[in-house]
Amino acid sequence: MPTPGDQIPGGPQQMARDIAELKRQVRELRAARRLENASVGAGGLRVVNGGRLAMDTPGKVRMVDIGKIGDTSWNHGDGTPQQAVQLRREDGSIFMGCYSYPPSGFETQAWSFYDRSANTILAEDTNSGAGLARPYLPVPIGPAYEGSWDYWPRTSGTTTTKLWQGRFYKQLPRIVIVMQVSMDTSGAVGTIELTVGGTVRASSNVSFSVGFVTLGPYSLDSYDHMQQVDIAVQGRRTSGTGALRASLYSAYQLQS
Repeated sequence: MPTPGDQIPGGPQQMARDIAELKRQVRELRAARRLENASVGAGGLRVVNGGRLAMDTPGKVRMVDIGKIGDTSWNHGDGTPQQAVQLRREDGSIFMGCYSYPPSGFETQAWSFYDRSANTILAEDTNSGAGLARPYLPVPIGPAYEGSWDYWPRTSGTTTTKLWQGRFYKQLPRIVIVMQVSMDTSGAVGTIELTVGGTVRASSNVSFSVGFVTLGPYSLDSYDHMQQVDIAVQGRRTSGTGALRASLYSAYQLQS
């Protein structure tokens, strides 16, 4: 005699199979640990209520971290978690971040870019809200001699004499000094040198005609990032009579 179950399409056995399949799918959804493939439509993706967006490499190295910083020492002064952005290279070294540093009293977030040693190489000025905080960019400036060398620093000695000196913060890998030089007597010859940390690193001959001399580029790899470095330009007469004269034209750091 037919039963009510016989009225179900496929019969009772098909219904049992469907229920078993649904149970299997529910178990898989519960056990799933990741979304392997997905598309986001025109509405976009929104993470709300203190959520966090992260991306790891197959080797479980964190590369993207957007949202709440897990370390509570970064919490704001009122104890609330800080929402921030940290981007890292594949090897895990940070290259960009946007956050504040509440432990030191700074609550205003600012972005910074880092080299592989975690040194800040580019950052905005948080206090003023405008412009850069790093790097320190030099502004070349000097006296205008209207083409006359009468006031240029000079030396007539055959022993080395310091003519220009300075100190700067190392931020780029190399340094270059550009000088305008001349011997003030025809036939005389001199030598001009760049010293870094008290050691001669570059030199050039100087003759009677006024010309430009480029000293460098010289590597600064032996100095730490933001370490203060002493430099000097020195010269001497090597033959003939008269004096060697030298005017600083520009000095700058540059990439490797």
